[in-house]
Amino acid sequence: MGMKEFLLALVCLTLPSLAGAQNVLSGNYSADLVTINMGRKSTSKVYLGDGKLRTEVSMGPVQVVTITRLDEKVVYILLPVQKMFVEKPLQEADGLLSYVSDKNTTRELVGTEPIKNQPCDKYKMALRDKVFYVWINKSTQIPMQMLSVDNKTRTEWDNVQIGPQPTDLFKPPGDFQKFTGASEIQKQ
Repeated sequence: MGMKEFLLALVCLTLPSLAGAQNVLSGNYSADLVTINMGRKSTSKVYLGDGKLRTEVSMGPVQVVTITRLDEKVVYILLPVQKMFVEKPLQEADGLLSYVSDKNTTRELVGTEPIKNQPCDKYKMALRDKVFYVWINKSTQIPMQMLSVDNKTRTEWDNVQIGPQPTDLFKPPGDFQKFTGASEIQKQ
């Protein structure tokens, strides 16, 4: 499972479906995500609040922040070093909305297993052609671990902090400029 598929799976796990059904995995929390993909370890940060998702990923010297807002049907991609952001409307044709809709996602309870000494429900999830397992803490309903069926990619939720998240996390900072063309990045 590559980074794109991982982020799509994360959105699918954490946000309510478009049909309005409450996803058992929605909530308010922040966590460090530790991902090991084919032996390479990376750490990212995730914030979830009232149906909004923020992910902060560092890829070498580049940091990318993605804010997904289903309530506004928009995704913001922030480039903190350049103090710029891209705003992209969410549309069914774009792919992300179709990924998180119920018609393209299945979830099957396959057992109960402890993760970090916490009782968890283990689900087999299919997101279009991607299949993976996810362990959900039975008491908090927050993901604890996600594993690709080929065992090549594993993500663990560490340092989970349950509670409301600051609303400022889910919008571009006021001092960021909206990106409108490739020439703006070249000027930086």
